[in-house]
Amino acid sequence: MITWKLKSAATGLLALGILAGCGSMPEAAPTATTAPPTAGPGADEAVSTPATPNEGSLTFGDLAERVGAAWPAVESYRVTFTGTALSGLPSSSTPVARPAATPGATPVARPRETYTTVREVSQPDRQRQTVTGLGADDHEAIAIGDELFVRGPVVERIAPGTPESSWVQVDPTTLPEGALLLNLLGGLPEIPGAPLATLPGRLRDQEVREAESVEHDGRNCRVYAAADTVPATGMRVDYTIAIDEDDIPCFVETGAGGITQGRDDYTDINAALDIEPPPSATPVTVPPALATPVAHD
Repeated sequence: MITWKLKSAATGLLALGILAGCGSMPEAAPTATTAPPTAGPGADEAVSTPATPNEGSLTFGDLAERVGAAWPAVESYRVTFTGTALSGLPSSSTPVARPAATPGATPVARPRETYTTVREVSQPDRQRQTVTGLGADDHEAIAIGDELFVRGPVVERIAPGTPESSWVQVDPTTLPEGALLLNLLGGLPEIPGAPLATLPGRLRDQEVREAESVEHDGRNCRVYAAADTVPATGMRVDYTIAIDEDDIPCFVETGAGGITQGRDDYTDINAALDIEPPPSATPVTVPPALATPVAHD
């Protein structure tokens, strides 16, 4: 997901907040630990309540706590998300957030198109994000403190007639929380929280199974597998989480129906990332349609 929570353009789906250099996966995906519920009386209860963990077992909550404790040591990183979106959706309703890579989020049904989000973060307040594969919502954005610069196809929606190669500057402090533009930009300029920080409470007791280690971005990473069933739909969701010896995430992958719905790859941990403002940018006022908060269910 995102992991931190990333806000979608119109659907309100959650993400592990948002990806260069994907690591290798085990040859065979780990077997999930939770079977889909059977139909009939009592099925809803089985769907919405993960099994009680066995004594001494490792849980999703344990992994989230380990990652949360280790995350303050990360001063910079790059996270590359590769996910799927339904084809034929208007750009204003295509989620920039990554619903399928967030434990507990509902996968997108029948994925058709692949899109990629690359987000670089350098503490305390520098970020760069590039989104490709979403057509009119593709963009490059740079955030430094409260300064926010954007270019790319999405600029046509912000300042019609502006060439997509030109940078525009918007003032995020003038926008209400949850404004559509901020959702389109994955929550920028807010710094993402720790991966798995938005893990739903109902999943914290879900057991995870340890699999073989893999090499990823020059790190040795232990892979864990888990499964869940979405309460509202009964859809089975499989998770693969890999963390290194310092409890820093290597990747988080989510699948449903045998299809990978989304994957976050964490690379360049504590590397020097050159994130600077553009040499010039035109200040613009965000139009009302993009300044309107996104409605949530």
